[in-house]
Amino acid sequence: MLYRKVTSTALTFLMVTMAMTLLVSPLEIQESPLPLAEEPAVLNAPSDPGHTVFAQYLTSDNCPYCYNYGSPALKQAKNSLPDKFVYISYHSASYGNTADAESGNIAPIYGVNHLQETSGAPKVVFGDKQKQSGCGSNTCYDSYISSGGQMHSTAADYGMTISQIDNGDGTADISVAATYVGSGTPASNLILYAAVTEEVCNSHGYNDGSKGGNCWEAWLLNNNGYASNSGTVNGGTGFNTISITANQWTTTTWTNVPINLVNGGMSNLNTVAALYSTWSTNSYNANVYAATDSTMQPAIDVKIDTMTVENNAGFDGIIAGDEVGIDVSIRNIGVDIYSANNGESISIYKVDGVQETLVDTMSIQSLGVGASQSFSTTWDSSSETIEDNGLTRFRARITVQDGNGANNVMGGTIDHDAAPTAVMPVANGVSTTISRGGSLDFDLTAIPNDAVDDLDSMTPVMEVKHSTSQEWESSWVSVSSGPVGEGSNARFIASVTPPVVAGSGDYDIRTSWTDSRNQVSNWLLTEDAFSLLNGLPTVLTSGSSQFSGVPIVKVGVQDSISMSGIISDAETPLNQLTVTSNSPNFIAWDASAMEMDVLFDSVDRDAQGNIRDQGIQVTIGDGEDTNTGTVFFTVIPNGAPTWSSIPAQTIDEGGSVAVSLTQYLSDTDDSGVTVSNTEIRALGVHVVSIDPADRISAEIVDQTINIATVDSDVTGTVLITLRSSDATQSTDTTLAVIIRALNDAPVFDVTNLNGLRIKAGETYTLNVADYVSDVDDNQDDIFTTVTGAEPGSVVPVAIGVYEMQWAESGMQVVQVRVSDPSGAINQYQFTVEVIGDLPMIWDEGQGGDLQAVYDGMEYGTHPTYIVSYTGSVNFEEVALTWQICNSIVGTCHSQGQAPGFDQSFLLQSVYTEGLRTGDEVKLDVIASDVDGFEHKTTKSYSVFAVEKIVIDSDGDGVSDSEDAFPNDPAESIDTDGDGVGDNTDAFPNDETKFEADSQASGMNSLLLPGALVIAIFLFGALGLGIITVMRNRSTDPEAVDWSTAVPSTDTVANSMYGGADAIFQQPMAAATHVADYTGLPGGGSYTQDAAGSTIYVALDQSQWRMNADGSFTRV
Repeated sequence: MLYRKVTSTALTFLMVTMAMTLLVSPLEIQESPLPLAEEPAVLNAPSDPGHTVFAQYLTSDNCPYCYNYGSPALKQAKNSLPDKFVYISYHSASYGNTADAESGNIAPIYGVNHLQETSGAPKVVFGDKQKQSGCGSNTCYDSYISSGGQMHSTAADYGMTISQIDNGDGTADISVAATYVGSGTPASNLILYAAVTEEVCNSHGYNDGSKGGNCWEAWLLNNNGYASNSGTVNGGTGFNTISITANQWTTTTWTNVPINLVNGGMSNLNTVAALYSTWSTNSYNANVYAATDSTMQPAIDVKIDTMTVENNAGFDGIIAGDEVGIDVSIRNIGVDIYSANNGESISIYKVDGVQETLVDTMSIQSLGVGASQSFSTTWDSSSETIEDNGLTRFRARITVQDGNGANNVMGGTIDHDAAPTAVMPVANGVSTTISRGGSLDFDLTAIPNDAVDDLDSMTPVMEVKHSTSQEWESSWVSVSSGPVGEGSNARFIASVTPPVVAGSGDYDIRTSWTDSRNQVSNWLLTEDAFSLLNGLPTVLTSGSSQFSGVPIVKVGVQDSISMSGIISDAETPLNQLTVTSNSPNFIAWDASAMEMDVLFDSVDRDAQGNIRDQGIQVTIGDGEDTNTGTVFFTVIPNGAPTWSSIPAQTIDEGGSVAVSLTQYLSDTDDSGVTVSNTEIRALGVHVVSIDPADRISAEIVDQTINIATVDSDVTGTVLITLRSSDATQSTDTTLAVIIRALNDAPVFDVTNLNGLRIKAGETYTLNVADYVSDVDDNQDDIFTTVTGAEPGSVVPVAIGVYEMQWAESGMQVVQVRVSDPSGAINQYQFTVEVIGDLPMIWDEGQGGDLQAVYDGMEYGTHPTYIVSYTGSVNFEEVALTWQICNSIVGTCHSQGQAPGFDQSFLLQSVYTEGLRTGDEVKLDVIASDVDGFEHKTTKSYSVFAVEKIVIDSDGDGVSDSEDAFPNDPAESIDTDGDGVGDNTDAFPNDETKFEADSQASGMNSLLLPGALVIAIFLFGALGLGIITVMRNRSTDPEAVDWSTAVPSTDTVANSMYGGADAIFQQPMAAATHVADYTGLPGGGSYTQDAAGSTIYVALDQSQWRMNADGSFTRV
C-alpha cells in the first residue's frame, strides 16, 4: 500500500541520516531499556465472581501502606460486593512481628502461624491459597476478587448465614448455618472456621488515627467454647467439624458469648465464618468452599420478628387459672419474595425442660419483601403448678424453606405470681423494752417469691398479744403507708404503742403480707418480741410536757391543791393512787378529788428577800409499786401578787410563741381583798432568769412574753423565772418551755468535689463519709447513693465507698442522694472533668505548641533537628521520637528517640550516604504533665528530602563546582591545567603542549571504522526499502486511518521510535542485582528471613535480599 511505500522510503532516509551523525560525534554505548513494570489492571470496583470470596489480611498499627491503601482497598471491595466478599483482619501492633497475640495468633488456632507468617505487612491470602504482598492503591485487590479469589471450584454450591441475638444480659447467642444447594455431593467433615471481630476496629487504631475493619477478637471453638486474649472458655480445643446435607441447613450455635469481647457493643460485633476442608496451625493451602459474616443477608429470609407472652387480664404474672395470650409475628427480611408451599407453619409450644407440648399452630402464607404475618393464641394456666420464683416458658417455631435457619425459633416467658413470705421483724433500736407511755418501732420486710411483686406492691399486717394470752390485738400497731428507704434498705415501719392500761410483761408479735393479687402469706410468729415495763407513779418536773407548774399557796391558809399535772402514773389513774407524807406541811390526800391539802406557816426567802419554793416529800403507790418524790409549792404572803400555774409551752426548734401572762396573775390588798383588773394589769412583770440561757430569747411587752429559739437546731427544756411586783411585794413563778426536736435532712458537702479533674480510664475513689453530716443522726445511720449519668461509671465497692471512672473525656455529672432513718432526703450533684489525651499542635505557620527546625533535608545528608515547646504546661516526662520512611517502597528504615525539647539531635539514616529519594522525616511527641495527664501530637511532623541544587551554566551536564570551563559546553576537564580543555588538547597531560592539528589525525583514525558502519546501515536500509516496495507494488491503494496506522500499527516506525505497543517490546533478561532500593519493582513489602536478613517481596512474588552496601540481589 501507499503508506507502506512512503514509510519505507522515510525509514531509509532516517537510517542514512543516523549513520551520518556518526561522522560528527564519537560512537556511544546505549544502555538496554528496562522492561515495563507489570502491575495488575486498575479497576473501579471488583466484578461479581459468582460466589463468596474469603480473604485473610495481615496488617499492623505502624504500617502506612496498610492504612493508606490495604485497609481502604478491602473496605471498598466489601462495599462493592457486600454479600460476596468476606475478610478478616489479623491486626498486630507492629509489622516487625505480625504473629503477636493481638493479631489472633493464639492457641488453639494460631491464625497467623497458619499462614506461615511472622513479619511484613500488608499481606492478603485469598481462599487460603493465593498470598499477595504489598498494596499501592485502593483497588489493589480488585482483580484477585473478580477472578474468584482462589475459592474452591464448587463454591457457588454452598451457602452460609449468621444470626446474632442480644440476650440483654451482656451476652449474645451466635448461630452459623450452612447448606449445600448443588447437584452433586457436599464435601464431608468440613471445618467451621469462625471468629468474633470488630466491624470497626476500635481496639486497633492505626498510627494515623484511622481504623480498619473486621479485626479479630476471639475464636469460636468446639464445646461451645471461645478463645480470646483473656483466655479460653469452656475448654474448646479447635474449630467445629460439621457435615452438611444437600438442601438442608446445619446450624452451629455458641451461647452466652460476652459482647464485651469487642469495643463498641452489639452493633460492632461482626462474626466471620468460612467452610474449610482442613485446618493446620502451621501451614495453609486448604480448600475454602464458602464464607459469610453477620452483615450479609440471604436472598430469602423469613424470621420470627416478635413474640409476646402476656396475662390476658393485664397482670404482670400468672396464678393458676389465668389465661395467657401469646402473639407472634413473622417477617420476610430477605430481598426476594417468599412463596409458601404446603406444610409451612407457625407453631407455639409450652416448654418444660427438654419437652415441648404443642399449644397451637397456623399455616404460613406467601410474603412479599418486608411483609409480615401475625398469629395469636391463648393458653389456660389452670393445670400449671405455680412455683416460687418460677416462670412458664413458651417457644415459637416456623418451618420455612429460606436462606437462614438461625432465626426461625424464638422463646418467651411469663412469670409465676406466688404468695409472699414474711421475714422476721427487726426492732429498730438496741432495746426491745417499752417504758410506760413509750413505743417501739419494728422494720418489716418480706420476700415476694416472684418477679412480679416488690415492697411497693405488698402491704403488711402486724398484731401483738401478751405472751400468756391467746387474743391478738392490732389497734396498738400503726404501719407506715408505704416503704421507707431504698434498695436493700427499703422496709415498712410498724410502731407499737401500748395503752396505759396494758399489762406489763413479755409480748409476742406476728406478721403477714398481702401481694398485688391479694395472695396472703402465712403468719410469721415472733415470741417475746418486746417487754412492757410497769409505770412507776412519779412527781412531774419542769422537764415533762405534762407538768402544770409550781402551785402557789398563801402562808397561813390551808389550801386544797389539785395534783393534776404534778403527780402522774402512766398506767394508773390519779384517783387510784395513794399519796402519803411525813411533812408537817402535809394535811391529807383526797383521792376522789385528786387534791392535796397543805398548810404552810411561813414564807421562805433568800438573802435578797426573794420568795423561794418549799417542798413536801411524798410517797406514791399504784397498788404494784411505790415511788417517792418532792412536790414544790410557792408560799406567798397574803397581800403579794399571786401566780397561778402557767402551762408548759411547747414550740418546734426554730419556732416561737407569745403567751399573755395577765390571765395567770392575781393580787390582794393588805386586807386580802382582791384588787381590780386595772390594778392587776398595772403589776410589773419581768424575766428574772433563763436556764439554760443559750437556747431561747424572751421579752415581755405589756404582760405578754414573746419566746423564740436562738436557731433551728436547739432542743430541750428551758425554765424561765418570772417575777410579778406590786407597790410593796413581788412573787416569782416558773414557766417551762419545751423545744421539740424536728428531724433535719442530712447534708452532703460538694464544695471540694465540684470541678474535680480525673484522667480518662483512671479510677477515683470517693468515700462519702468525708462529705456527709447530720445534726440529728449518727453518720453511720445515713444512707448515701451516688450515681453517674453514664451507666457503669460510678460503682459501689464497699459500704459508703464508690469508684468513679470514665473512658471518654468530657464533663460528667454525678448525682448524690442522702437520707436518714426517718426518711428525710437531700439531693446534690457535682461535675467531674474527665481528661483524655491533650492535643499538641505543630506550628506549621498557623500557630501551635511545637516548633521544629533543621539544618537541611537534601539527599545524601543526615539532618540535625531541634524541637521546641512554646506552651505553658510543665512536663515531667517527654518522649520525642523520629522516623525516616521511604514513600517509594512504603517502609520506615530508620528511627530513634530524641533527648527532649530544645536539644539538637541527629537523624542518622541506616544508609551511610544519608537521605535518599522518597525519604520522609516524621516526628512525634508524647509528654506527661505534673498532674499526670498525657499530651500527644495530633499528627506527625513531616518533611520530605529534596535534591541538592545544582548550577550548570553551560548546560553540559557537569555542575559549575566541578566544571573547569563552566561557560564552555564543549569542555569540562583540564588535566594538565594549561587552560586548554582535554577535548581539544592533544597533550592533556603536558601543560607545555596543546597543538590542535593533532586532533585531525585523531579524528581520521575514527573515520575508517565509522565509514564501515555507515556502509552497513546504507545497504540494510536500501535493501529493506526495495523489498517493501516490491512486495506491495501489486496491491491496490486502500483508505487509511492515519490515527491508527502510524505509528501504532507500523512495525518499522515503532522499532525506530521506540514504540509503546506490547508487540514492539523486546524481552530482556530479568535483572538479578540493583544498586539500591530505587531499582526494585514497586508496590511490594519488606520482611525478614530466618537468618534475620531484610527481604523485599515484590508484587510478582520475586524476592530480593538487602546487602550491607544497600544494594539488593534477587534470590
